[in-house]
Amino acid sequence: MTDTLLNLRPTQFSLVGLHLADVGPLRGLTSLSFVNEEGVPNDLYLMMGPNGAGKTTILEAIYRIMKLLERSAWPEGYGMAALDSEKGGVQIDARIVLDDGHRARSYLLSIVAGAPGLLNRPTEEDLRRAEADEAVVLRFHQAGVGEGVTRSPTSDAIAIAFHNAVIAHVGQPSMDLFEGVAGFPTVLYFPSNRGIRRPPTEEGVVRPDLLAYAPARKFDTDGEHWSESLDNLFVWFSWLADDRASRCLDLVTRLVFTGRKALQAVDRERLIVPVKVRENGATHRLHELSSGERQLVQLVVRIASHMSGSTIVLIDEVEQHLHVVFQRRLTAVLKDWAREHPGLSFFMTSHQKEIFRFINPFKAEARLSKGAALIKPRYRISK
Repeated sequence: MTDTLLNLRPTQFSLVGLHLADVGPLRGLTSLSFVNEEGVPNDLYLMMGPNGAGKTTILEAIYRIMKLLERSAWPEGYGMAALDSEKGGVQIDARIVLDDGHRARSYLLSIVAGAPGLLNRPTEEDLRRAEADEAVVLRFHQAGVGEGVTRSPTSDAIAIAFHNAVIAHVGQPSMDLFEGVAGFPTVLYFPSNRGIRRPPTEEGVVRPDLLAYAPARKFDTDGEHWSESLDNLFVWFSWLADDRASRCLDLVTRLVFTGRKALQAVDRERLIVPVKVRENGATHRLHELSSGERQLVQLVVRIASHMSGSTIVLIDEVEQHLHVVFQRRLTAVLKDWAREHPGLSFFMTSHQKEIFRFINPFKAEARLSKGAALIKPRYRISK
């Protein structure tokens, strides 16, 4: 590989499409476009449909494919039944910009996994709409029986250089909230069983396990381990010589509690962040919030703390445990953040008509590109 390719680094990464073949309830070929009529990648994308239609399958597929970028070989396999059984395939299409220190070029990157291989070959029109110079493919395949998954040597050189740059960046510590300087891609996935629970016995001031760059993170029920808990994250921030702790406290108090409650400064003796109820002055811990409040706190803090320059947030059942007032508040926050951070996009699933009304995907809004899809199960067997 030439020195120029070795020096490439991503400065932008935006999802523009997804293709699935025989994955979960989605039989045959299912394709979704994540761009608007002008070809601009969506900032907010909403998927609706009945239970069992495949909405969660789509989010899981995006997460699993992006997680492959963490390294070049996975002895444990894909972690997705349709791919590990070699019966299905997934392809993510993304517009990326790579910089070698002298100039930047844009590419239409297809990340392909599973037995069928490339599911959709980009056309000249696709390149034009994506304002891309070239289409490149990054392939993953099963190395052999019991040998797991590896990057295919048939991948394009530019795609391999992009992947190597991502691998080299894995583990780099996060230096600020809403970190938007580096354009390395990351997916933050919030399954429907997300939330906060009481963490185990406090272990002291511990560097959070998740506070470093990774191409994909999953945040389900927070607090199983102290090192991965929100309590520990706040404790760690309070010991750093920056203002992340106070800014996180302000974000939650302002966006989630709106005056009714307030997060207090970290109690360094007890290693907790107290929540003060302004009506009566009582205090309690994060895990004692209502289920809806816990979800909002987790979403706000995790997104702000784990963003990279190109961040894709996946939220399954975005309305989960949220009263209609909280639903409106959350969608307003997501819209505001998408406007404020050009590299940030949200992909959500929902069953609620209120969420559709709040997102209003077919109504133009300033500085937002929105999209939506009705997901239905497809039981046709592909040829």
